[in-house]
Amino acid sequence: MMIKKRLAMSNLFMLIVPAILIVVIAVGVLEGFTEIYGKKIKVFEEDSGISFIQKTLFMYNKEIRNNYDKINDYNKTKEDLKNAGYDFIITSDGDTIFSNITDADKNAMSKLERDVLTSSDSIVLEVNSISLVKNSLTKDGKNINMLAVKSNNNLMSRQQMKAEARTFLLSYMGVVFIVALLIIMLTNGILSSRVSKSLIKPLELLSYGAGQIEEGNLDFKLSYKGTDEFAKVCRDFDKMRVRLKESIDMQLKYEQNRKELVAGISHDLRTPLTTIKGYSKGLKDGIANTDEKRERYYEIIYSKTCDMDNLVDKLFFFSKLDTGKFPFNFENINCNEFFLDFFSNVIPEFRGKGIDLTYKNNCKDNIFIRMDFEEIRRVLTNILENSVKYKVQEYGKVDITIEEMEGSVVLKIKDDGPGVLEENLSKLFASFYREDQSRANSSEGSGLGLSICEYIIKAHNGTITAENDNGLAIIITLPINKKI
Repeated sequence: MMIKKRLAMSNLFMLIVPAILIVVIAVGVLEGFTEIYGKKIKVFEEDSGISFIQKTLFMYNKEIRNNYDKINDYNKTKEDLKNAGYDFIITSDGDTIFSNITDADKNAMSKLERDVLTSSDSIVLEVNSISLVKNSLTKDGKNINMLAVKSNNNLMSRQQMKAEARTFLLSYMGVVFIVALLIIMLTNGILSSRVSKSLIKPLELLSYGAGQIEEGNLDFKLSYKGTDEFAKVCRDFDKMRVRLKESIDMQLKYEQNRKELVAGISHDLRTPLTTIKGYSKGLKDGIANTDEKRERYYEIIYSKTCDMDNLVDKLFFFSKLDTGKFPFNFENINCNEFFLDFFSNVIPEFRGKGIDLTYKNNCKDNIFIRMDFEEIRRVLTNILENSVKYKVQEYGKVDITIEEMEGSVVLKIKDDGPGVLEENLSKLFASFYREDQSRANSSEGSGLGLSICEYIIKAHNGTITAENDNGLAIIITLPINKKI
């Protein structure tokens, strides 16, 4: 999952999850508080049965209206009120007809205004610690008052109920706030921890990789299995490591080649110089005391000087190729015409050097190659010269075949020489390489010929390889120019 999407989902969960949990817990806490405070806050209708008391007094009132003598028939009303927890008092023009009120009732009633008790109004009153229901009527000019009284110290006043409600609300809000705060902190902590771990792990991996590179270790592999943006960063980091390792390996190889090049140059220059020095001293010391000897000494000195000059030319040419500063002159050349012209001219030349060349071209007539024909001539000449140097018989044989294959021209030059050890085939194109590691026989050449060939062929976007095939075979591929 992408980091951007992960952060968006994390932020969304940080809002939704706490909200759901807070609502659920708030409902649960509300139920608990309601149960606790419901026992304290008693509803008046449930404690006093106000509607029942009013109905009982109304029925008694109705009987008296119909028949005043029923005023003394209060026993049933008294019992009904007593069962409801109320005491009963009947007065007529201020005279008490019946009363079973207690001292507690009287004490509670004394706190009420007298008009409340003596007026002819019907009243339902709940104040302080008293619950009072009053029903009045006028019959035959007499004011009759019926009072049901209940004094209950446990019954809350309205002010107490308000205070309890306020306490309930504040307590409930406080608990919900604390719980909400804890839920938000816990949820954010868990989600932040998960997100931070998903970010810290690849960062630690990159830090480890940077540390390994700093210590010079490039053989490790950075493996990250995620699918977020860090996956691409880690892949690119590992590609950079691989390229850096390849660059360093190439630099080390280049340094090794440079050392071998210097050693090769030193050896190949020292050998003819030693010969020149020796024969020059022979001339100086008079060892060559005849005209014939002196002529032979001069001829040897001149030959070795020419070898040195040829070596210097090759080194200079190789140096320009190696630095990429050689000016190639590319042209679109007809394949068949070029190879026919070249091999027609060199067949007689190399026959004189003891090599019998056979040439076979299977390409079509309209194939063109973008090449520097002078440098391709140099390549072919170098390869044929190698066949001359390493032939094992007085007359060697070289077979040349040219084929068209997969958009390229494939040129195979095969001799019947001794070939090369399989493990040394890949080294043939290294500068100053000879299979004879002692380099004792410098007459076999400088060891630069095939290396120069490889540089030239690569500059033509081609390839050059070697294989053993009853002798040594050099295979060159050059891309066909399809734009012609």
